[in-house]
Amino acid sequence: MSSLIPGFIAWPLTVCVAVFAVGRFLLFRDRIVDRLINRLYAWSAAAMLLYRFASMSGASGPVSALALALGCVVMATTYLYAIGCVRLSDIAPDTLRGRLRRCSLVALISTVAVLIAGARASSEGRPVDMSLAWDGIVIAIAVGAPAAINTAVFVRMVVREYRADDRTAAERVVGAGMILSMMFVWGTLLLSGLQLTTGWPQLGPHMPRAELAFTVGVVVNGIAPAFPLSMAFMRAVGLDREGRVCRRLDPLWRDLTAAVPEIVMHPAVDTGAPRDPATRVFRMTVEIRDALMHLAPYMPAGLRPLVESGGNPEDYAKRIAHAARARMTGIAPMYSTVASQSPIGGGDFHTDLEKLLDLAQAWRNLPTVLQARRA
Repeated sequence: MSSLIPGFIAWPLTVCVAVFAVGRFLLFRDRIVDRLINRLYAWSAAAMLLYRFASMSGASGPVSALALALGCVVMATTYLYAIGCVRLSDIAPDTLRGRLRRCSLVALISTVAVLIAGARASSEGRPVDMSLAWDGIVIAIAVGAPAAINTAVFVRMVVREYRADDRTAAERVVGAGMILSMMFVWGTLLLSGLQLTTGWPQLGPHMPRAELAFTVGVVVNGIAPAFPLSMAFMRAVGLDREGRVCRRLDPLWRDLTAAVPEIVMHPAVDTGAPRDPATRVFRMTVEIRDALMHLAPYMPAGLRPLVESGGNPEDYAKRIAHAARARMTGIAPMYSTVASQSPIGGGDFHTDLEKLLDLAQAWRNLPTVLQARRA
């Protein structure tokens, strides 16, 4: 099969879609819609890869590769239908599974039909394509009918989501792109139908246009799930703002919680899922403040809160290190009660956080760090 997409463009797109699918499987698998999107892009990546094999000159079994690619296309549109059903109505999980089984069976039958028709066309010296021969008609119906129905349900869902009042400008742009990409797919199907029945317009083989329409649909519709995926990736590797704040606070937090371990707030139920970075920032801030209050009796007299101490976090860090060592080695505190006033002295969370970040930087610059065990 010839291709309208150059290899230097098609191969990177195929790899990107495959990586995208793997990333979603790793980071998004809790909700039903997430699992459906994951399977959608897995089948899409498989179809794009098989299209590449079918278009390679000298590749073994090009007919089978193209037929399998068409089957993967039908299977991918099956998950478009499922996503549309979930978003259009509160469908029960059992009902959804039943619909998916029926749609998957249709996709499997379509694939088998395309394989049989393709084998017959190849044996008679004809390409695997839509035509007025019986094998070409089978291919047209087996691929075109499920794709048209499934994408229609999906577009109906996208239009309803697009018309919602709470959509941002970026979401509306993405929604418009998804609708336009589906219209491009329908336009390709319509042109193929006209060419097949009337002989006009003369645009050459149908399968290269089908590959182009499918690739455009996958790439354009991949923009919407790419936003949460990219944000999740940023959170996973700690490149978001909260992740960077956690990294900056981490040495100070670990040393102070090692000196005052009783203030650590353990979750009631550990689900094993990654903690939300914003929640972790809040927790670290609270625990550092609590640790400083417990270390206050070990500090020299007359030590003012950090916000009132002339902006000298280096001196404050040295005093904290002295107090932490004293507490860890069992030296008696200078005072008998825990400080009633926050050692930070800020009036709100954001002010405290900025002061703690300055303190954490000064903590890193101490010539000798606290000898605490860091997990």
